[in-house]
Amino acid sequence: MIIRDDSSQILRGAKSAILINPPIYDTQYWAYWSQPHGLLKVATWLRKNGYENLRLIDCLATDDRRRVRQHRKYVVERDNIKKQLWHFGMSLDELELQLKATQFAPDEIWITSIMTYWWESTRDVINVVKKVYPQDTPRVLVGGIYPTLNPEHANENLGKQAEIDVIVVDGEICDDAANSWTDLSLYYEDDLYKNKPRYALITGSRGCPFDCAYCAQLQLNHGNRRVKNRAPEDIGAEIEEKYKKYGVREIAFYEDNLLFNRDDFLARLAEIRRRGLKITIYAPEGIEPRLVEFELLNEMRAAGFRKLHLALETIDNDVARSWNRRQATIEKFEHAIDVARQVGWTVGSQDLNAFVIFGIPDEDLRATVNTALYASQKIGSVIPMLFTPVPNSILFRQHKDYLFSQKTPDGRQWDLHDLNGKLLPFLEYNRRKYPWLKASDYLSLESFMMHLNNSKVQQRPFNFAASNPIARSFRSTLTNQFATNQS
Repeated sequence: MIIRDDSSQILRGAKSAILINPPIYDTQYWAYWSQPHGLLKVATWLRKNGYENLRLIDCLATDDRRRVRQHRKYVVERDNIKKQLWHFGMSLDELELQLKATQFAPDEIWITSIMTYWWESTRDVINVVKKVYPQDTPRVLVGGIYPTLNPEHANENLGKQAEIDVIVVDGEICDDAANSWTDLSLYYEDDLYKNKPRYALITGSRGCPFDCAYCAQLQLNHGNRRVKNRAPEDIGAEIEEKYKKYGVREIAFYEDNLLFNRDDFLARLAEIRRRGLKITIYAPEGIEPRLVEFELLNEMRAAGFRKLHLALETIDNDVARSWNRRQATIEKFEHAIDVARQVGWTVGSQDLNAFVIFGIPDEDLRATVNTALYASQKIGSVIPMLFTPVPNSILFRQHKDYLFSQKTPDGRQWDLHDLNGKLLPFLEYNRRKYPWLKASDYLSLESFMMHLNNSKVQQRPFNFAASNPIARSFRSTLTNQFATNQS
């Protein structure tokens, strides 16, 4: 059953619920900001609606170094490389024990599901629920990015396959739920969590008016280009509550387009400063360089921002336009860097970071290398981003037939988990342009970008554009190698 944005179909008089953040299966996972903030907002909303017993089982809870445990699952072979697939987080056996140890009988089980290519662990969690409650299974509700972007797949593979009453929540439930504060008390009330969170994720706005070809935020918001904002006073009050009650000193804003509503964002920063909150603030999903201006960055730095992640992606304006990113140009990026330098950020440090996309269909590898070199020289820190075709994004729709015509070595047709960018879903497609291309070449390209970051000496990146013999030799070697591969 699929429910879209309708709280009346969800609230059925239940009084108790277990909320589960599933483990994930992947080759890599960065757990630094792994809090299930959507699920934690749902918890607050459920309390408002009369739920008396709530328990969170966060399978991705981290240790004191903000890392999540992992164990081997199986090896994935891709072209001429092998990658270890890991089970990140709590094991399914331990999840079973935690469900059995819960001191109340739940009316409902709420499960969040994030990336579409992580859907299998959500299925496995549902099977554990079915095993623990074989006779009188609580109502199971699954929400998050995956069921919103692909509700039919979720309904078919989570509900019908499990043969239990799985409700696929397609959307936000309601504005009241989406605007609720995250409930960190669930960690503090449970002996399961030895390391209590000292950070919090905040969503102060939702939506973006643009429809970049690789992004699915417009689909997540069901085609609504309007940006919804929480009141700056409400955001300030939430941060202050977490600051005083839980000792939170790090805040990460997770938003589709953080700077889009300039005045609202400035008011938010002013609230933080007015309340005297000495915090460090991050925006891990990045900010639009075109929206950067002196007053804005100055206020961000004064409020607690210490790192900036800028969406560079490519230095080729024609490529950016092909991705439906006409609003993003290299000129605007350079202006953003100049402003950041004026405000006090240091070029060459990892306080300034640039995202660079690669592995995208029809990419120009020379442009990708040039973008990485440019980012290293201009800003300092390069963050390589392997492209994942997100269901219902423009690029996904354009290449859907190709993607699902592909098969694994054992003859199985590709499913959503095969579209994980780390598994290079467009490797064969891009061989049409580069017949020599191997999976190992993408690993080398990623390694090259990471080595650019490691080349910093006393915050002075190597100048690849310089006229000295070393720089000229490097450029010549790179160009000759590229020409050799193409021939």
